[in-house]
Amino acid sequence: MRVKDVDQVVITVDDLEAARGFYHEVLDLPVLAETETKLLFQLGKQTLVCQLPTAAGLQSAHPTVGSTTLSILVKDSLATIEAHLANYFIDIVAGPLDRQLTKHQGHSLLINDPAGNLIEIKESQSN
Repeated sequence: MRVKDVDQVVITVDDLEAARGFYHEVLDLPVLAETETKLLFQLGKQTLVCQLPTAAGLQSAHPTVGSTTLSILVKDSLATIEAHLANYFIDIVAGPLDRQLTKHQGHSLLINDPAGNLIEIKESQSN
């Protein structure tokens, strides 16, 4: 098997409206689609799916709210991101941190989404 790329990432949330407010309003991800149990956002070339643990259909064996860590690359400086997060009253869990053990080395901030999932916001080294 030759894996080409990641198509989508699914995270479990407990409140779709809070997820919409965070991912669409704070992180500025476009909404692609929504149902009563799922929200789909454009995340770069991939799709981010926020789904309730009660969603019908295929899902992980033990969907758990707040158990995911997601790292995203941004074109803005961390100072700009910190100011943006402050405007939305989003607490920074950690950072700025110097992250060297990943494919995209650099500085990052860590925050939690409304469901408690850990979101790493990392400066992109190239714009």
